[in-house]
Amino acid sequence: MRIGVLSDLHWSAAPHAPARWHAPYDFDGMEARCAATVEALVARGCEVLVVAGDVTHDGDRASCEAALACLLRVSPIPVAVVEGNHDVRLDRTLVPQRGDVRDAWRRARAVAHEELVALHAAGVDRDERWTLGREADSADHGLATVLVSHYPLVPHADRMAAAGLPWPGELDDRGPLFERIAATRIPTVVLSGHLHVRDASCQDAVLQICVPALVERPHEAAVVEIEPLGHAVRCMRIRSDGPAPARGAEPWLLAPADERWTFADGTWTRREIGADRPYVLAEA
Repeated sequence: MRIGVLSDLHWSAAPHAPARWHAPYDFDGMEARCAATVEALVARGCEVLVVAGDVTHDGDRASCEAALACLLRVSPIPVAVVEGNHDVRLDRTLVPQRGDVRDAWRRARAVAHEELVALHAAGVDRDERWTLGREADSADHGLATVLVSHYPLVPHADRMAAAGLPWPGELDDRGPLFERIAATRIPTVVLSGHLHVRDASCQDAVLQICVPALVERPHEAAVVEIEPLGHAVRCMRIRSDGPAPARGAEPWLLAPADERWTFADGTWTRREIGADRPYVLAEA
């Protein structure tokens, strides 16, 4: 199974004041970039397109409609979308209530042989804690090969601090959820955004793959290829703004651009493949 992964579009349908996390946000270029990136992922043989949250910047309906319309218009493959913390600021059912998105999720699960599970954001409580929806308690997680969650499940605070990167917080209920998934000892791949970093790390039987934000440099997406039974994974990165800069210029790129992970004896092992540079869209 080959999955195309996008995250953190931060789509804004209305003019927006400048914003940034690691780098300045390019709100104006999002529609063209999103369409080009989806086309490139499809050209690379992706069977399912996953959007790992923060589809919108402000959680407003106009931005959500524009983003989903673009994704569904340009993608000939099923589109699986989960919410992020930005998406549930105003409406906790902003993404799932659309019938065409629910239909795309069902088709995505069919392509993935029922091994693709969503972890939808439930919102932020008055203490500014992020939690997941009821899907977090689903028994399906014990059989899943792939979980799609805006928030990483493998701890990342120390990795971000070591790189000198800002920490956006994590799920309040991450620990118990991770423990339930890890206890199955089934090799599981978690596809996430939220941190705006390129990273891949593991803990026990869980392989965590984080993709950067499409709204800011390096404007990257990922092709994640999972072999049958989920015991081998390859992750190839593509970017829309040309060749990568010199190593270290973008310190939020914490993982190689092309890597292969294999699972054996209850854990994952990584091997870097080729040069440390992503594919550019022109090569697709």
